[in-house]
Amino acid sequence: MATDPIYVESEEEIPELVERLRRYRGDDTMLVLPLRSRIGQSRFNFQLLRNYAAGMGKRVTVVCDDPAVQKMAAESGFAVFGAVGAQGEGIPSAPEAELPILHWWQRDHAEPATHIGIAAPTRLITKRATELRPGRFLLYMVAAILLVIGLGAAALYVPSASVTLLASAQPFAQNAVEIQAQPGKPPIRVRPVIITRSVSQGFKTTGSIRVLLAAASGSVTYMNNEDPPHCPGPSCGSLGLVVSSGQRLMNTNGIEFAQTTRGLLVPWHGSASASIISTTRGAAGNVGSGTINVIENNTHDISVTNPQATGGGANASNTPQMTIADFSAARTVLEQELRQSIAQQIAASKKGGEVLSDTLIYGAPQFSTDHQPNDKVAAFNATMSLHGEGDFYIDADVHKAFESYLAQRIPNNQQLLTDAPIQVDYRILSATAGGQLVFVGDAAAFVAAKLDMDKIRAQVVGRPLAQARFYLQGLNVRSVSIKEQPITLPLMPLLVGRISIHYVVEQGAVPALPPTG
Repeated sequence: MATDPIYVESEEEIPELVERLRRYRGDDTMLVLPLRSRIGQSRFNFQLLRNYAAGMGKRVTVVCDDPAVQKMAAESGFAVFGAVGAQGEGIPSAPEAELPILHWWQRDHAEPATHIGIAAPTRLITKRATELRPGRFLLYMVAAILLVIGLGAAALYVPSASVTLLASAQPFAQNAVEIQAQPGKPPIRVRPVIITRSVSQGFKTTGSIRVLLAAASGSVTYMNNEDPPHCPGPSCGSLGLVVSSGQRLMNTNGIEFAQTTRGLLVPWHGSASASIISTTRGAAGNVGSGTINVIENNTHDISVTNPQATGGGANASNTPQMTIADFSAARTVLEQELRQSIAQQIAASKKGGEVLSDTLIYGAPQFSTDHQPNDKVAAFNATMSLHGEGDFYIDADVHKAFESYLAQRIPNNQQLLTDAPIQVDYRILSATAGGQLVFVGDAAAFVAAKLDMDKIRAQVVGRPLAQARFYLQGLNVRSVSIKEQPITLPLMPLLVGRISIHYVVEQGAVPALPPTG
């Protein structure tokens, strides 16, 4: 028993009734139909109502006092009643009274019947009133035909409908997408530029060999020519002459030396060697062999000579020398200079619409010098040869590649909105020789439900407005607006060409992209 019956209006259509059933919270309800309800004019309407009610899980009872409507509803599977009681219960219609069966003796005594007679006219219709006028009849027929054609043409060509479908856009993105590019292959045009340059430059050495002031040294040999002393005597038993440390010696050029050996004993008629050093520091103390032969303050028969030249005497000096640091510094300076020059030359070769890759690729430098580390030179010359590569690409091609990647992954029931641009953010992930580039980035856009406008027009043409609106609301749109011109009619236009559909999608903020760095 339904506590809240649904009272249907006379002009109400199936779509509006279905929507009321959808909003009805109970499972059992009564539909109270008036005598001239449009719902009750077709058995097809009851079949549609039955299918929608079954789909929503609702049990529907039809209430109408019209026997014909009750019959169509009952044949479609609905329980039918003639009225609704005070408590919301259904009241069946009163059956038609059956005529009483007459007995045989009652059949001859029928009720007296009333007879109506029509008197014949006393005056005949004139000949002019009954004669046929073909000209006027044809005129009326042509006018009637033209009127029907005009009304039909007006019904077909004059009415038009503008349908506006409003939907909400949804963001769609693809993140961390990698796209490879190389010269001569789509989708991204790449043009590598290779520059080779050489440069030579002189550099001063920073190393030095420092020599301190030093005295020459060597050795001499003493020869004792005296006889042993006689005995008895004061020197009886002496082994020879003793030469003390510091004994001064002289060479032929007047260079003085001093003996460094302490207490040298030179035997009688014998010889002994002692170490000497130049008394004056410097290279002058380096004298040849056999040139030291003078013993200062010599009172004995003893002689001296130097079997070998003295050496080690040096004047103070500072000699420049090339170091490993000088070699490395020259290499670094030339490489930096060449890199800067090559980069400027590559950047100058840019063409319209191109973008230079942030990463320039350099080969191994060829470096040589005219001297090597540890050479005693004050300066040296260095030469270096270097080649570098810069890769130019078309920024628009990169954007199109990411846009194409995004468009290929949109679901089949969605469509990409072209009113708002696709947001693309990318960077170069890697760059190798030969123009091999790898881009990584994100792409984001808005999508909305995909609609087939021709199919929609075919579905709504000639249909009642309520049914057309009901169909359009099931297209996954937020709202539907139908405007007819020049006047509002209960039907959609009968020609597809007179129906225009505007698909409006409301967009939100531009979809944010995560950083790619």
